[in-house]
Amino acid sequence: MNENSNKQFYFSHANGFNGLTYQSLLKNISKEFKVSTYDMRGHGDTTLKADPTKLKSWYCFRDDLIFLIENSNTPAILSGHSLGGTASWLVALSRPDLVEKLVLVDPVILPLRYIFGYRLINLLNIAHLLNPLAKNTLIRRNEWKTKEEAYDYFAGKKLFSKVSREVLNDYVNHGLKNDKNNNLTLKCNPEWESACFQLNTNKEVWDGVEHLKMPIKIILTTNSTVCNKFSQNRIKKLAQQTEIVFIENTTHMLPLEASEEVSNEINKFL
Repeated sequence: MNENSNKQFYFSHANGFNGLTYQSLLKNISKEFKVSTYDMRGHGDTTLKADPTKLKSWYCFRDDLIFLIENSNTPAILSGHSLGGTASWLVALSRPDLVEKLVLVDPVILPLRYIFGYRLINLLNIAHLLNPLAKNTLIRRNEWKTKEEAYDYFAGKKLFSKVSREVLNDYVNHGLKNDKNNNLTLKCNPEWESACFQLNTNKEVWDGVEHLKMPIKIILTTNSTVCNKFSQNRIKKLAQQTEIVFIENTTHMLPLEASEEVSNEINKFL
């Protein structure tokens, strides 16, 4: 990382996580760049308002990122994982003047038919029942006595089965807070995280893709479910400069599971 560089690289994290969980990835990004990560609205140590009952779309994440870039007074290279990748994509679509390059890691860019299906589920007010991520987020454990107890809990979960001890320690150290009873709870309110999972319904992810002119690279896990073959083919048809690469033997958590491989792919693009 080069704090004096005028080349800005912003990384936006996934839903339910925080910026510092990605330290093992970001420390390997080219030293030519000023690498910045941050806690998105409702996550980590951010103080931005995050009322899950008022969340209607992911556009607040887009707008927050636009605010950050505008305050840096220079176009930026945008990167992000999952929700963070989608927020970066939405910035590129709405404010391409702010984006020099776009390098996304398993972003949530669903086919329109999926988006309209999710919208119907939301209209019927049953997303919390039919969306497994939204449902499970609300019922999982959210209280531990010590960081060691929390670490052991998460280490036993499939989500973290392929991440290193270093990465999981970063998640525990930066993703938990003390409550009024001095127990540890997640900094990201499960109700906010669940609401975010229910709102992957932004049809605007396809609005104006054909007008994108900046270089684009998308790094995916094989058999990605959030940016599937249909989405991949449509993106490459509409924005022919897009490069898509795959990291084998990974899951949706690839930037945390294979941080060296992912950072290498990012650096080759920079």
